[in-house]
Amino acid sequence: MPFIAPVIGAIAGAIGAIGSFTIGGLAVGQMLLGIGLNVSSMLIQKALAKKPKGPPGGVQFERQYGADVPRHVACGLVGIAGHDCYINTYGSSNKYLQQVYTISDYPCDGLTRVAINGKWATLGAEDPQKGRVVATGEFANLIWIKFIDGRQTAADPYLVGNANPASRWTEDHIGVGEAAILVSMTFDQEKNNQFPDFFFEFRGAPLYDWRKDSSVGGSGPHRWNDPSTHEFSENPVVIEYNYRRGFSVNGDLFCGMDMPASDLPLDKWTAAANLCDENVSGEARYRCSILLDCMSTHGPNIESIALSCGAMTVDGVEGSWPIVGSDQPTVVTFTDDDLITTAQVRYRAKRSQSELVNSVSGNFPDPDNLWSMVGYEPQVSAAHVALDRRTRDLAIDFPQVRSSRQAAQLASIYLYENRYEATATVTLRPRFQVLEPGDWVRWNSKRYGDKVYIVTETQLMSLDSEGPRNIQLSLQERDGAIYDAVSPPPIVVPAPPGMPVYLNEVQDFALAPVSISGADGRLAPAIRASWSAITDETVTAVEVHYYPTAQPSAVIVKTVQVPTTVTLLAEGVISGTEYTVKTKLVTDPARVTALSAGKTVETDTIASDVDVYLENVKGDLRETLMRQQREMNELRDRLEILAAGTADATGASSEMHTVTRKFRNATAIALREMTASIEAKTQVYRQPTPPTGDLVDGDIWIDTSADNFVRVWNAALEQWEDAGAKGLLTFAQPTAPIASNVGDLWIDTDDDNKLYRWSGTAWVDISDERITAQASILDAVQARVGEISADGLRKIEVMAGTGDVVARLVDMVRATIGDDWVEAGTIIEVGFTGGDPAQPFSNYILMGERIMFMTATGEVYGLFGPDGLTIQNARLGTLKFDRLESNNGKLVLHGAGASPYISVKV
Repeated sequence: MPFIAPVIGAIAGAIGAIGSFTIGGLAVGQMLLGIGLNVSSMLIQKALAKKPKGPPGGVQFERQYGADVPRHVACGLVGIAGHDCYINTYGSSNKYLQQVYTISDYPCDGLTRVAINGKWATLGAEDPQKGRVVATGEFANLIWIKFIDGRQTAADPYLVGNANPASRWTEDHIGVGEAAILVSMTFDQEKNNQFPDFFFEFRGAPLYDWRKDSSVGGSGPHRWNDPSTHEFSENPVVIEYNYRRGFSVNGDLFCGMDMPASDLPLDKWTAAANLCDENVSGEARYRCSILLDCMSTHGPNIESIALSCGAMTVDGVEGSWPIVGSDQPTVVTFTDDDLITTAQVRYRAKRSQSELVNSVSGNFPDPDNLWSMVGYEPQVSAAHVALDRRTRDLAIDFPQVRSSRQAAQLASIYLYENRYEATATVTLRPRFQVLEPGDWVRWNSKRYGDKVYIVTETQLMSLDSEGPRNIQLSLQERDGAIYDAVSPPPIVVPAPPGMPVYLNEVQDFALAPVSISGADGRLAPAIRASWSAITDETVTAVEVHYYPTAQPSAVIVKTVQVPTTVTLLAEGVISGTEYTVKTKLVTDPARVTALSAGKTVETDTIASDVDVYLENVKGDLRETLMRQQREMNELRDRLEILAAGTADATGASSEMHTVTRKFRNATAIALREMTASIEAKTQVYRQPTPPTGDLVDGDIWIDTSADNFVRVWNAALEQWEDAGAKGLLTFAQPTAPIASNVGDLWIDTDDDNKLYRWSGTAWVDISDERITAQASILDAVQARVGEISADGLRKIEVMAGTGDVVARLVDMVRATIGDDWVEAGTIIEVGFTGGDPAQPFSNYILMGERIMFMTATGEVYGLFGPDGLTIQNARLGTLKFDRLESNNGKLVLHGAGASPYISVKV
């Protein structure tokens, strides 16, 4: 060890030097050399002082924005969200996006991993402009990651070429010394329609390692003034050396202490660095991950590096250097005889209770867990807990340590350093002047015991009568056991009990369709699921999975807590649909359980008010359409008779007009028929004997015992007369007469003797004292060639009678080939149906396979057809629906039930 010179002025780099000269000239001065406060004491004092801000670490979770961001230098392997400093969009509809995140204000070695939205991404092939593409996951082939190491000498051409506007990134935007990440994204409507969250893991600054510099006694090409020779390192001693020398870019030293190399003795730095590189359990003994704060004082940065390797800093005659936490050999042994007897000995055997700890725990950043802070193995001294009679825990986080083994090892060091409590201040004879701070010494004392200490301070005493250069030592108890390797806790394998019998699925599982009252008071479909009581104590709940059998991907899950054994499944359930229901057990402690085999049930068909109304309307429409089809068939038959030239049909009435032209087997016919309404008051009695009582003139009696003979009541003569005596003609036949006169009577013998009375071409239906008056106008046309024909009908019909009032407009067309025919038409009808009170109705019926809305230029913008309704450019107000499904069937919106939901098929 170098000799400590007696001249105070020649001592450089000491923590403190106190000089004094006595008036008598006996004392020429004193000198104090020392090391930094031992780390365990420092941490305990900080914990007791409850200082909230910790030293810099190797992870930064919060993304930074704006210009007022502190500069930092990343060293070791670090994780960071980055400083979002540039964003740019370009291309058609701004489809492409560029983002730049700065990650260090000093060049860095390389990118290792990228997390997107909390998941590590797999990077694939490299694009020369945009970097490596994200190869898997939802952002595959939509995001590219490019690492900019900070050594660039020109602006990135990809950023310059796509700047929007061009002035946003020019050739002058080089970013010398700035390590950054360029993220390129392509817009995608479904997957990439917003900014993802990025987290970057990368290797920090290339560092100078004097052990690889052949010019200073090392072996290798490293040179301090040539950054291109520097290499990435996680060694905390190498990081501290570079920080003390300082980081500079283009000659601008912006971070670090700017210490000269002469104040950093390489032999001592080499010993500390080699100790950090030793292999322990397959990894370096000590590694450091840190974002050095360039805007902070030097203390927090040095403190954080020292915390990662259990180091203390020595400020001695030769300069400054670290002593890494490890077992050291003792350099000298002294006894009580070596003490200056006239000098005071200050000895303290124990610390106060408030300074003691017996348990250390805390967190460290775990790279495999997205650098989240997780707990390392707590270090507890059972013997000291018993001695202290209670737990005295100290929380120490290691934000700059990324290894759980290393964090636990450091926690153990700081725990046991605290329990070696003895401190002393002694004065030794001049021959011990060779001792330096950091040396381990042994004091074999009869009074104070035989113990090992570390020298924390040395001080040369002034000249006096007791000795020319005595040395005063400050000592702190130490032991090599403090630095024993931490072993993982033993795995205790208890003797297992007998295998228990666990429930795998619910028993007696049953389903039943039920109807429940909804929030609006209307009935809604539901499924009642039940099972037997569960006796397995490990089962805490039952998950009920159900879905429409036709849509197995649209699964809804309901959790039912034990001991409930009955539940109603109503959310998303629609009526008249088959559902598959499965169960799965939830256990505590958790164990693997599987879904049961599915059971199916069909829900009740519950007609809503709208459904009932639509069903009634459909019935009415069917009846109306069938009636019009019958009339169309009758009209076709009549037209065919006309086409055949039937004489009595063409001359039946002056109100009927027929035009017939024949050429070979082709016919064209037009027919117009008009009827007028009449009023009738006649009562009809259909029985074998004449009625008695009050009779009205014109009453008709049908003698059913005399071959349907008709008699009419003559009120003036007060007697029944034959119909012929009244000038009426009677046609006892099932079909209507072709020619008739006003007042003619016609008995339909095929219709229970129903009686009709004619007035011109109008008629009155008289049956069971029900009187009906009808008037109509009919236009009909037909074109026919062989078995091919086309028919057209327009009819206006009105009818009024007892209990019924109807007005109807019909437009029908038909095309026929042989026995096959198609038709389409429009029916408009209004009226009142029978009843008390009478019920109004109003129908507008369109009949046809397809109904289209078309512009004047022939463009179809609406279509009703067999495939449903198609509308181009629809604009809707409030749309109420039960179920909406996309054309590809992958997206379904379920609006029915108390709890609507969305189902998506992948």
